[in-house]
Amino acid sequence: MPNSKINILILDDEMEACMNLKNILTEYVDPELNIIGIACNTNQAEKQMSKQMPDAIFLDIEMPNENAFHFLDRISPINFEVIFVTAYDDYAIKAFKLNAIDYILKPISINELKNAVNKLKQRLKVKKLLATANPSYTDISSLVSNKTKSQRITLKDGNNIEVIEFNDIFFIEAQGSYSRIMFMKDNEVKEITMSNSLSDYEELFPKETFYRIHKSYLINCMHVKKILKDEVSQVIIRDHTLPISRRRFTPLLEFLKSNDFYHE
Repeated sequence: MPNSKINILILDDEMEACMNLKNILTEYVDPELNIIGIACNTNQAEKQMSKQMPDAIFLDIEMPNENAFHFLDRISPINFEVIFVTAYDDYAIKAFKLNAIDYILKPISINELKNAVNKLKQRLKVKKLLATANPSYTDISSLVSNKTKSQRITLKDGNNIEVIEFNDIFFIEAQGSYSRIMFMKDNEVKEITMSNSLSDYEELFPKETFYRIHKSYLINCMHVKKILKDEVSQVIIRDHTLPISRRRFTPLLEFLKSNDFYHE
């Protein structure tokens, strides 16, 4: 953001981790970042925020007494951006629901931090433009955030990071406690395996287009090519033939027809 420093609050229950993140941010990412405070628990963070509201907060998830999600829910609505920096990879879905800027796993990658700060700058820039254009910024910002959240998702698998439009996802397949996501990116069919359950994605993805057809499959109805009726009913999506459970077959047909996804 030109001519304006970004005010950052760091929240982690380990002081060493706070100082390490502060040093990386100011020495290796962007010396113009203004670290307004460091807190080792949510009470300290809340007190500091009452004195000077940050533009963004970098925070760990698991902390004594109150974790990050409980904290953010308790002080909501929040008018700052959120970047999670954590050793736990189990909470990415919850982070996406909060429309967090990023979800960075420890040990910290400088490149990932740089990418997160760049995304933060872009979002703050949009906020500033909206605030200048219209005094009722809060309402507009909420709409923009919700719209953005409903259009795409960022998925990480080791060093592989994919930003995927929901419309470009074909289906999600359960593989034990993992999920395999098939999607189109750069005119190429790709897949990524995530350590989240199919139920997590069923809850997260837009219910207007995604439908659970089987205990192991969640499909994007926009890509349904054909329904096969046989002893075992199936749906064809792209070049994949997926099973439809018996009890979900009729509701699926009704859903497809009522939303104009499929015509027999």
